[in-house]
Amino acid sequence: MIISSLTMMAIFTPGAVVGTMMEASKMGVTMCIEFIGIYAVWMGIMQVMDDCKLSHKLSKILSKPVQYIFGKTDAETEKNICLNIASNIIGIGSAATPYGIKAMQGLDKGDKRATRAMIMLVVINSTGIQLLPTTVIGMRAMAGSVSPSCILWPTVVSTFIPTILGVLLVATIYRRRKNG
Repeated sequence: MIISSLTMMAIFTPGAVVGTMMEASKMGVTMCIEFIGIYAVWMGIMQVMDDCKLSHKLSKILSKPVQYIFGKTDAETEKNICLNIASNIIGIGSAATPYGIKAMQGLDKGDKRATRAMIMLVVINSTGIQLLPTTVIGMRAMAGSVSPSCILWPTVVSTFIPTILGVLLVATIYRRRKNG
């Protein structure tokens, strides 16, 4: 896409290629700097949660659903799964990544194949259920949207349905494999 876009631009407006590329890179850097603030706040909140042992309490609250979905895991892996899911729910996927990596390491049984729990974590992260899409709301606010949070309900619906279907699909496939 990039090559075809640059080719078309070079054919139809050759003088604008360099200027457009420079403007796009400037916008990219500006956006990254603006996101640093959003991520710093949420990463700080997650660190405070961890320091206050609130993440441990959250893990206890979510332990039954997590055990049901992922099976029996150790307490640290369970906590990382809970924090990963909680980070995704509040729309800070970048903050969820370190917890997801730690959770995946905890779920790894040393085999060369992914376990059911590992696949389930990938599916849940890929479908990314969000109740509060903070990153998108922040982007819309930075772009000057009149109502940056009007996407709340569409986001909840459009992330909830694929997550439920993904979890059900993984469970169905593994149940069939086990029985057949």
